[in-house]
Amino acid sequence: MQAETALMNAENALEMLSASATDTQMRDAYRAVQSAANNLVMALKANGGTPSAVEEATTARQNAKNMADNLAMKITDAQAAADKAMAATAAKLHAGIGSALLMANTDVPRGRHAYYSGTNDPNITAEINVAGTTVPTVLTEDKKAMVADNYGWAGKRYTASGTGVVAGTFEAIVYSNVEPTPGEKFSVQYSANIDATTGVLNDTTTEGTASRVASPRFDQSAGVKTFELPSNNVAVMIPGSFHGVAGQYSCVPGAAGNTCAVRMAAEGFTLGTVSDADNNPATPLAFAAAGGTWTFKPGNPDALVTSTPDPYYASYGWWIHTAEDGKLTVGALIDEKGGIQGVPDSTRLADLHGTATYSGGAVGNYALSSSTGGTNDAGHFTAMATLEADFSDNSVTGTLDNFMGADGMSRDWSVEMMKQTVATNGGFDGTDGRGDGGASKTKWTIDGTAGSASGLWRGKFKEPRDDLVPTVGFGTFHSSFGVDGRMVGAFGVNLEE
Repeated sequence: MQAETALMNAENALEMLSASATDTQMRDAYRAVQSAANNLVMALKANGGTPSAVEEATTARQNAKNMADNLAMKITDAQAAADKAMAATAAKLHAGIGSALLMANTDVPRGRHAYYSGTNDPNITAEINVAGTTVPTVLTEDKKAMVADNYGWAGKRYTASGTGVVAGTFEAIVYSNVEPTPGEKFSVQYSANIDATTGVLNDTTTEGTASRVASPRFDQSAGVKTFELPSNNVAVMIPGSFHGVAGQYSCVPGAAGNTCAVRMAAEGFTLGTVSDADNNPATPLAFAAAGGTWTFKPGNPDALVTSTPDPYYASYGWWIHTAEDGKLTVGALIDEKGGIQGVPDSTRLADLHGTATYSGGAVGNYALSSSTGGTNDAGHFTAMATLEADFSDNSVTGTLDNFMGADGMSRDWSVEMMKQTVATNGGFDGTDGRGDGGASKTKWTIDGTAGSASGLWRGKFKEPRDDLVPTVGFGTFHSSFGVDGRMVGAFGVNLEE
């Protein structure tokens, strides 16, 4: 019978799913069993089935219902456990964000502070004030972590293990507007180094700057990689790029017993050779920089070289310390790397007129913590940031929206960053003294309901064009929603052309 076959198929599917299925799959399978059992009962009754067959089908239907009910209870229990865990996380993060207005770079007394460790130091230093003493911890980049760009600003992850009174773990996610800039044509940049007949870049130049060397075949994460001569025994040919221009590398190992090789450098790859691993096992990877002859031929000599990334850039992000007892300390950071170009002529900046719009991203941490049956939700977020500057009255306002929560789902939130003054040096630090009770504060709206003005936001404009209109802005913010909601984060924006 068709109904009986459907029941058997559904039961088989249920059996296969029972070990590893998701809740949704299990629920659908149970419903399929119950539906097939119902169909079988009705078919047996309609066709005058024997009492025993009807009874057996009725039992199958009841069993399917019991299994569905048990699954519903498991799902309910799992959701209750997840809700309980989220409530605990939200409570800890709520406390970790704190109610202080804002943690800016100069606000060490407020207990949390993060910044680049030095002008040429790639690490991040996070400071926590413990019992009146500031304790710094250096966070280093986690080079294995993949952090997606946020509205065009490149992301990195930093970590550290704290010691002493700040024992536990540190994590920071930092975004920077590091953008390589196009330079001259390859043929112009290297006009004195290219063979006029063959178009080949000489080995001295090719081997001279590791940071400009790249190829998909140079894929080791550390150490040395070798490239044996092909069967024609003439040269190793490898596609790649030099100074950002695509082309082809060629290597002749030179002395007998050597093999073309590349070694991982601090930036890029060093070109050279090694002693042949087969012929000289005692020193199989005795690497010689600039060994052999490495040359490069660009595919298009008129392509523009890519300059090294701008060493002067702005950064923003968030950081969190998890103590050994689970206590959290959360902060936001902004900083300038390499002495970012400021606003050099305050008098001319003060004379600017007109408006400008800036857009980019924001990140941070949030907690909605309720002990009275309200929403519990917490974690880190990404958002879109927009600033509107009016240089005629030296003011700026801002908006954060397009929020994505810790679960990767969108949130119907927005944060208004209320009007404040831009100083002649490009800074807006929340101390403009407007006296209107709203200046420099924030207002968090959730699902169409706006909270009261709270918190603070501050930042600075940098990198002016020739007409002195700043091209970059970045800052930090803190906002509250009633007693349950707290948010702290940072933003980075670029001038819209």
